[in-house]
Amino acid sequence: MKVKVRVFGRLIDIFGNELEMELEPNAKMRDLLAKLREKTLSLEEEALNRYERDEPELTILLNGRNIHVLKKLETPLKDGDTVVLLPPVIGG
Repeated sequence: MKVKVRVFGRLIDIFGNELEMELEPNAKMRDLLAKLREKTLSLEEEALNRYERDEPELTILLNGRNIHVLKKLETPLKDGDTVVLLPPVIGG
């Protein structure tokens, strides 16, 4: 199945604005993050690892809904889903 991933902030430098990921049927958010980790630099890998430890540094949306109100990393994915990765924005 194919899932569209849109990224913002510093993640654009790694992934570009948008990419399409091929996943096995019945994949979960955890599986998508594992595939994305293969493409990341060590700094960004730590951000993904923190999410798995329930210390999220990224906001992850699935079809516009925060996965924290769904099943977190166990949220099932389906063909055609859109995932958005939002790193924290700090400014003043």
